[in-house]
Amino acid sequence: MTSGYPNEGGGSRKKTYASALLAEGRLYVVTCEGGTFVLAAKPEFRQLAHNLLDDDSIFNASPAPSDGRLILRSDRFLYSLGESPATGE
Repeated sequence: MTSGYPNEGGGSRKKTYASALLAEGRLYVVTCEGGTFVLAAKPEFRQLAHNLLDDDSIFNASPAPSDGRLILRSDRFLYSLGESPATGE
């Protein structure tokens, strides 16, 4: 059994070409086709999340932080991910 971490027997769907991003105590690892892994930035391995975008794109670009959001670029789309701002209602 594997943890699902990109470099642990994941096969071709979990190849990683992008640089990892360290932000707010988390390490973001974007794989080509296996989603984004969010890891605790601590000496012990701890996977916090595994996020998939269901669009069949290939992700080779490194993630970038911007105003509290995470920018991801695939071969087809540009994503701005994060919490929706409060509407004040």
